[in-house]
Amino acid sequence: MQKTVSLSMQELSPVITQCISGGSEVIITVTGNSMRPFLKDRRDQVVLVKADADNLKVGDVPLYVRRNGKYVLHRIVDVKDGAYTMLGDAQVTKEYGIQPDQIVALAKAFIRKGVRYECDSDKYRRYVKFWMGVLPLRKLYFKLYRFSARVYRKLVRILKIKA
Repeated sequence: MQKTVSLSMQELSPVITQCISGGSEVIITVTGNSMRPFLKDRRDQVVLVKADADNLKVGDVPLYVRRNGKYVLHRIVDVKDGAYTMLGDAQVTKEYGIQPDQIVALAKAFIRKGVRYECDSDKYRRYVKFWMGVLPLRKLYFKLYRFSARVYRKLVRILKIKA
């Protein structure tokens, strides 16, 4: 029988670091919506491994800790002068200046709806290439999405009232 334990990232961090340093994979459940549509809050999981924090590349998804102590899992969208620029898949505001010493681990795979996707698989690489390619259009996409959702909700209300 599998037992689920819920701990904060501050409580988990020493355990994650110890396991990863020993060469183990660590699987954690994703919380938050910043990596949608790929990862859904409390449904999907990420498989973490030890990261070579000085040699990450665009498209990698590290777990890092902000200077305020918050743990974040976002995609690298740029590397300049040894610092990383991060962005969640569902976000439009980039986070600049993430340093290698802030990197805790690197995503090796994702478990989405119970199916494991390796980060070095062709299917996952195609997703990353597509999502990085539409980065300049992301603001427009999200505006259109929010607009269409509002229109849909209004239509539902109107049709229910008239029906």
